[in-house]
Amino acid sequence: MKKEHRENADAENAGAVNGQDEASAAPQHGGPGDPEKKLKESLEQALRMRADFENMKKRMEKERLDAIKYANEGLLVDVLSVTDNFDRAMASLAEGHDVEKVKQGLEIAQQQLHKVLEQHGVEIVKAQGVDFDPRVHEAVAVVPTDEFKEGAIVDEIQKGYLLNGRLIRPSRVRVAQKK
Repeated sequence: MKKEHRENADAENAGAVNGQDEASAAPQHGGPGDPEKKLKESLEQALRMRADFENMKKRMEKERLDAIKYANEGLLVDVLSVTDNFDRAMASLAEGHDVEKVKQGLEIAQQQLHKVLEQHGVEIVKAQGVDFDPRVHEAVAVVPTDEFKEGAIVDEIQKGYLLNGRLIRPSRVRVAQKK
């Protein structure tokens, strides 16, 4: 047995003397220069990047939907305070308070509402004293008259509104026509 062990040791030493050991004699896999290992690492990195990208897309879509869902929050908070004032005015009427004082309160609430709308980009379409403009006015009637020039707006039935310069509701008007 000693003889066998010595022969194995001699064979190992002979390989080492020739500049080879068992590890270097076998094909190298997994070393730092191994192309298969580099390919595997690159594939794993690409998969992680794709997963990160997909997660980012999902997160951005959720944020976009939330932004849409809650876009009117600021406007509604402002409108709620005006609504509270209208509710208080109605309660005052029900309690029998002075009608003139309640009327003044309602006028203040109306002014507050117009101010809130203006702060949020809403403008009233001008109708009184201007000529009919089909881009912002809707003619609901024609009035034969000599008091106004043809095409002038005689009166406004319903106010029109712009939101940041874009028409959201035309002003409904009656337009003058020569007799």
